[in-house]
Amino acid sequence: MSSAELERQQALLAALLGSSSPDGLTAGQAGVARGLKAYRLNAQATAERALAAVYQPLKDELGDEQFAAMAWALWRRHPPVQGDLARWGAELAAFMAEQAGMPERLPEQARLLWAFHEAERAADAELDLASLQRLDGGHDPAELMLKLMPGLSLLGGDVLVWRSGWRAVHEVLAADQAEFFRQLLSGRALGPALEATLAQHPVFDFAAWLQRALREPWLQAIESHK
Repeated sequence: MSSAELERQQALLAALLGSSSPDGLTAGQAGVARGLKAYRLNAQATAERALAAVYQPLKDELGDEQFAAMAWALWRRHPPVQGDLARWGAELAAFMAEQAGMPERLPEQARLLWAFHEAERAADAELDLASLQRLDGGHDPAELMLKLMPGLSLLGGDVLVWRSGWRAVHEVLAADQAEFFRQLLSGRALGPALEATLAQHPVFDFAAWLQRALREPWLQAIESHK
């Protein structure tokens, strides 16, 4: 490649990356550069809109310019891997935590907002009342699995997020409640989950937990893995 051709290629690359104007490029190169610049600007706007749909409170706090820059940076670091842009943005909290000088509360807020988003998008599910009969004493608790509602999650060890009606809600749980949820969300059966929770929190009241789990609702079904 001649030095002149190398210079033209470098100029094209600079134009594509937005670090220069397309002046001095050949007509074909300039056309490609302008087209890709338009594509890049559209992608930037798309990134901001998609992220704001989930993280509007962060946008309100950071301001439009800083939020747009963050959205574009996240798009380049973690580009969408599927057509549904509502599924993009899960990495924002970790991305923000990597940034020097970022207040710790902002990544935490991002985690909570994403958990809200996941809860509200979760599949609809109804309580399987018939399955509660498995708690009548005729089944070994070590073989019973408590299936929780779709979208329910535990953040930071004690913040429970779930969907109530159509809206996501959250609550900071007492230590014994949080421990029981950790056991269930780790995949443990009812018996082992109760034993592990009671070993650390002898005051845990499963009957009271169950009543609230049915009311909120947190519990979808009791499944037997016999």
